Amino acid sequence: MSLAAAITATTTHQLKLAPQLKKKLLLALRTYVELGAQKKALDLARSKQSKIVEDIQVELGESSLDIEGFKSTIVAPVRHTLDKKRYVALGGDLDLLERSMVDTPGKSYVRITAPSEAKDDGTDTS
Repeated sequence: MSLAAAITATTTHQLKLAPQLKKKLLLALRTYVELGAQKKALDLARSKQSKIVEDIQVELGESSLDIEGFKSTIVAPVRHTLDKKRYVALGGDLDLLERSMVDTPGKSYVRITAPSEAKDDGTDTS
């Protein structure tokens, strides 16, 4: 009797890029990373301003404001998720639940990771 292990293998191959194409690709990647950094800075600044607006609304006791065309509403959504353990504990059939699950493909995208990000924390910039 032989025990076999399932593994995932990937192959890597090298491409020869024309100097112009390499330059264009690197420019696009560096621009992408720079725009990501600018977006993070802008998102942080917007978040701070949003917090100020929220604090004022809470101080006024209003969940929604409309001033000179600007509208602000405090949104507090509630997410409903299925707890499979609780479902089974309440008498639900987990096998039936699993068989009725449908996989739906999501939107494809390109994940770009800068060399410095790969070394730091392994997160992507998409």
